[in-house]
Amino acid sequence: MVRLLLEDRQADPRRLHYAAPPLQGGAHRTIQLPLPLRSWGGAQTSSEAVAEIHRLLDLYTYPDVASKLNERGMRSGERKPFTARIVARLQRSYNLTPRYNRPRKVGILTVAEMAAVLGIRPPRVKIWNRHGLIHGHAYNGKNDCLYEHPGDNQPRKAMGVKLSKRAAAGEVAPHRIEEVQCEA
Repeated sequence: MVRLLLEDRQADPRRLHYAAPPLQGGAHRTIQLPLPLRSWGGAQTSSEAVAEIHRLLDLYTYPDVASKLNERGMRSGERKPFTARIVARLQRSYNLTPRYNRPRKVGILTVAEMAAVLGIRPPRVKIWNRHGLIHGHAYNGKNDCLYEHPGDNQPRKAMGVKLSKRAAAGEVAPHRIEEVQCEA
C-alpha cells in the first residue's frame, strides 16, 4: 500500500514524499515526512567519546579507560556505562590503534625482549617489575606489561636476592645506599 502512495523520492533525498489517494470530490494531499533513522544511527557513540577513547588509550588499559569515561559521566551509544568490552569494540570499529601497539611504536620491549636484554628468564622480568627494579606499562586488564629499556643502569641478577644470602657466612655486608633489598 505504501508503494502505491510513494510519489517522488528524487525531489529531496532527505525526505520521503507521500501522496494520499484521491478523496471524494477529487481533492488530494501530499505529505512530506523525514526519513526514519537507520537502526544503528540512534545507538551510535558520540564523536567526543571516541576521541576521548583514542586519547586515553595512550596511557590506560581498556578497563581503566572505561572507568575514566564513566567518571566523566559519558555514556555509550546505547546510553549504558562504558565497560572494557565496549571500549575494545569501539577501538576496533573506529580503527583506533590498539593499546598494545601504542607503546611498541616508541620502543617499549616485550617480556621476552626484556629478558634477553637483562640476561634472565621471562618470569624473573615480571618479578623485577613487581619489586620496582624495572618499569613496566600494562597493556590489558590482566596486568600483562611492556617494559622500558633499562639503559646503562641495568639491574643485576643478584639484586633480587636478600642481602643475608648474598654475603658470605660470617662476613658483614657493607652498607651501601645504592643497594636495593627485595624480599620475594
